[in-house]
Amino acid sequence: MCFRPPTVEAGPVKCPQCGAEVDPTLDQCPSCGAKAAPAPGVPPMPGAPGAPKAPGVPKAPGAPGAPSAPKPPAPNA
Repeated sequence: MCFRPPTVEAGPVKCPQCGAEVDPTLDQCPSCGAKAAPAPGVPPMPGAPGAPKAPGVPKAPGAPGAPSAPKPPAPNA
C-alpha cells in the first residue's frame, strides 16, 4: 500500500482551454495562461484572517467635581 499524495503519481494533465499537457502541480498553463480550476469536492482555501485592530486610546479619568458650599444654618423660629 502506498501513502503518497495523488499528485505524485499523476502524470501530465490536459489544459481544458488549449489541450496542452501541463504538469499537475502548476497553477497556470504555460502555453495559453489558463488558470487551474479547483479540484472538485475541495472547498476553496480562504485567505488568512486580517490582524486585529489596535484598541483605541482609553478616555482620561474625569476630574472630581468642585465641593459644594456649606448650607447656612436654619433660622430658629
